[in-house]
Amino acid sequence: MPPLLRRLPEESTQSKMQSIPASISRWALWQDHATHPTLRTHLSGGKAAGIDNQDLARSIAPAWRRRLDLFGRASAEVLGQVLDGVSPEDICRCRVIFSSRHGNIERTLKLLGQIAREEIPSPADFSMSVHNALVGVASINWGITQAHSAISAGNDSFIAALTEALCQLADDPHSPVVIIYIDLPLPEVYAQNDPKGMKGTAFALYLEAPEAPNRTLNSSPPIKLEFEPVSVPAKTAPNHNATFPCAHACQMADFLTDLQTGRLNGQEATSLLTGHSFAWNMVHHG
Repeated sequence: MPPLLRRLPEESTQSKMQSIPASISRWALWQDHATHPTLRTHLSGGKAAGIDNQDLARSIAPAWRRRLDLFGRASAEVLGQVLDGVSPEDICRCRVIFSSRHGNIERTLKLLGQIAREEIPSPADFSMSVHNALVGVASINWGITQAHSAISAGNDSFIAALTEALCQLADDPHSPVVIIYIDLPLPEVYAQNDPKGMKGTAFALYLEAPEAPNRTLNSSPPIKLEFEPVSVPAKTAPNHNATFPCAHACQMADFLTDLQTGRLNGQEATSLLTGHSFAWNMVHHG
């Protein structure tokens, strides 16, 4: 079986904690393929449609959109797809989890180059290089007033974001939680740290408690899942490339697509998101 989907040894399941239920009705996945960037959403049933990178983030006000490079625009695009049709009241209540391995490292390297050349660093690049800068722009654009979290956990960045989101949802099931994850290929100087074939990937999810009413427009019927936490012993941990968060994001998008299109209906369906030291077993009771 592929490394991300294999079952863990029996010993690793003995320490399973209580599962956390969550409902997902909205999601979006952008990938920057070499010649044809694509967008998959809950509205398309998971089918990929081409999208020009110049057309990303049209839901952001022009004054802010001009500040965004590909990193920011791709993040804003998937977030905009997830929030489209959500009432202003629910958007205001959304808690946001932003996750990326390195954040906007292109801007960071640009700033370091300016400092090395004893130039005055660009204020715009400085402000937008902060790890949670995109969430600040999104909060202004969509009127999000709740707290947010910014996460960088290496190759487990998506696993860590999902963990944070589920814990927040369990603690307060009355407010939705949105996950935004993005990673672009590393600049040439660091490219050896990326897996072969690394693609730019941005993914967003809208999570609610299963009992929450589905009040959003432009939404498919919610998919109700149980998330079972599973520890991963060091000797059975996946290899370096298998834990890359872009692989986790694509795996989750594929699982949601299969459930939404009915390919897994009528049976209990599971998908195991395995990180280096932790895993979430996603269970849908058909």
